[in-house]
Amino acid sequence: MRTIFVGDIHGCAAEFAALLAEADYSDRDRLWLTGDAFSRGPDPRAVWQLICDTEAEMVLGNHDARLLQQLTALKQGRKPTVQYPDQDRTLAQLQPAHDAILAWLRRCPLYVAEDAFLLVHAGVHPEKGLQGTRRKEFLKIRTWPPTDDLAGPRWHDFYEPEYPLLVFGHDAPGGLVVKKRAGHPYLIGLDSGCIYGGQLSGYVLEEARLVQVASQQKADMWKRPA
Repeated sequence: MRTIFVGDIHGCAAEFAALLAEADYSDRDRLWLTGDAFSRGPDPRAVWQLICDTEAEMVLGNHDARLLQQLTALKQGRKPTVQYPDQDRTLAQLQPAHDAILAWLRRCPLYVAEDAFLLVHAGVHPEKGLQGTRRKEFLKIRTWPPTDDLAGPRWHDFYEPEYPLLVFGHDAPGGLVVKKRAGHPYLIGLDSGCIYGGQLSGYVLEEARLVQVASQQKADMWKRPA
């Protein structure tokens, strides 16, 4: 059994399937997603089908947390809060599976800590470590000190390893991140902007192998207006 991590998919089902093929995925492998599986992109329903087929597990991302709120509102008979048209489209495409996805998202943790790795969506508090990290930081941390800007020093520039390997997503502007000590990776950021025309990235833990496939999306297709 291998452990395969997959970066932020954002509804890019074709690229998700291509990455699984490139990684030689089999049903003996354990599949972990860094979060933000469904939002924005072209085919969130097919992403859900692949998650079901592979029994993939996931840490909760910031987009997933919002989808969880929206699905909860619908379940309770309330109108969900929707900020952008793509959120309406995602909800509509996922409609046949709303109940199943809601139950699945409710089970997604903020982090997974095992002997060999720590998996989070956005990151951890670089000074207080895992136990000192707040929910908002697990979901959204990017720069350090924290700002609302996309540019600036990243939290992981100040991070001292607590685990053999920390895997995260979220930071498409920062791109693929691989940091090593003594020739071995201790930190890997897998959000390489697939939804924006970049790549979908994965990592096979036992083989120390990075796997990437090209995006099939046009660079500005899914960007929201400023």
